[in-house]
Amino acid sequence: MSVELLVAQAAEAEANLDLPKALNTYEKALELAPESLDITLCLAFLAFKLSMWPMAEKFYAHLITHGIHEMPIITGYAASLREQSKYDEAVDVLKTVLGQRPEEATLWEGLGTVMAAQGDSDNALVFFNEALRLEPDNLHARFNRGCALIDQGEETAGLEELAACADAFDDPDNRASAQIAYAQTLLASGDLENGWRAYDSRERYGTVQQVHYSLWSRRWREGQPLANSNLLVSAEQGLGDEVLFASILPDLIRDIGPDSRLTLGVEPRLVSLFQRSFPDAGVIAHRTQTINGILQRSFPDLEKNATDGWAIMGDFLPLYRKRISDFPPENIYLKPDPARVAHWRAQMVAISARPKVGILWKSLKSGAQRDRYFPTFEDWSDLLKLENVTFVNLQYGDCDAEMAWATANNLTIHHPQGIDLKDDLDDVAALCAAMDLVIAPSNATSNIAAACGVHTWFLSPARGWLQLGQTNYPWYPTVRLFAPTSLANWKSALDQAQDALTSTFSAPCRD
Repeated sequence: MSVELLVAQAAEAEANLDLPKALNTYEKALELAPESLDITLCLAFLAFKLSMWPMAEKFYAHLITHGIHEMPIITGYAASLREQSKYDEAVDVLKTVLGQRPEEATLWEGLGTVMAAQGDSDNALVFFNEALRLEPDNLHARFNRGCALIDQGEETAGLEELAACADAFDDPDNRASAQIAYAQTLLASGDLENGWRAYDSRERYGTVQQVHYSLWSRRWREGQPLANSNLLVSAEQGLGDEVLFASILPDLIRDIGPDSRLTLGVEPRLVSLFQRSFPDAGVIAHRTQTINGILQRSFPDLEKNATDGWAIMGDFLPLYRKRISDFPPENIYLKPDPARVAHWRAQMVAISARPKVGILWKSLKSGAQRDRYFPTFEDWSDLLKLENVTFVNLQYGDCDAEMAWATANNLTIHHPQGIDLKDDLDDVAALCAAMDLVIAPSNATSNIAAACGVHTWFLSPARGWLQLGQTNYPWYPTVRLFAPTSLANWKSALDQAQDALTSTFSAPCRD
């Protein structure tokens, strides 16, 4: 097949939002024409859109080496470095080019994003303001300035910026990001009524991240009756949100009534846990996959014509969580297997007589914007020196490097045997229930622990949007929050947790 035909096919796939196919086809074209900078440019942009940061970095670097120095190339290269936490390298690139082109607003905006990714909102604002001085209509700089203002607690000013960007962005991805940030800021300020309605933007309409539901019934909308209806309710995107928003299910089951049929479509790993927790509903697995570039969710075990409507769990938040007083004071809704809880408690007793504290420290999804909401593993070191508790690893995914670092630094973390911490979520719930305490950022496992009623300490930014303007965490009565003094100083949150842990269990610290 000729290079020209491959490029045409790749361009068509990209136009149809089938980005993985477009990337693969451009790569085939590059194999036939390895000197083509045009194809390399297409690959750089696509890799960036797909968050394939090392690949994007490689292609951008190749273009720059071959004399292509347009601003989108320079800023894309710096952003690829930033998203891999190569902050110093990103700053060096941007400052070097700024020395030659000090009037380029996008370079100042790029520097601001690097500062923001490191939690330095003060300097980020300086750079965003300079970008806007040079180019007042720079929507990216305005959006990022709004986010930086919000990070500093200036929600009103930040909201104004985000609202303006949400209406002005032409690109669906940027528009969705601005709309979601706007909704979350409303919620963070305690404006639940407007915030939940704006949070409809979480579906990212018109982007490759929008989920298309393979269903034949109509979608339920607020105001329509619930009683005597056969309803399919799909979980949200993201495992943590599937668990968190399931807190509305007891309300929904009550209002649908015993003469109706409620079917829950959840992540396959959650089916057994949800079946036990919600015996009055049918529970099936959803299947989410990308087909021809479109993210599609189907429900293979759903009988045809079994429902006369469908919804997503978050659709019911404006109905059941209009105000803080709507959150149940005792909100324990997941029920682990009692036999497995007994099993894990026996295993924990065999390890030691000390209290058991389960810990997690990261998410499997990474990137500069996301990583700033998580402490590094090294930040945990002082807390992990506490003697009168036994720390238990609940971290899913590959954590060999962290465990090796802990061993090298004489830190003891017990690893439970006979469990897949990523995929066996029913048993993870039982393991969490065997803990005296869980300490973690908000992720899938810590949400499961809290929903099971386990005492859970969340490491969370101050004024996080899920706090809904409160000093506590309305979703779970057993959660206690520990916030850093800034996103650049997560160690401060761990120090607070260490003091609280010492007080709770009278645990002295090793020298």
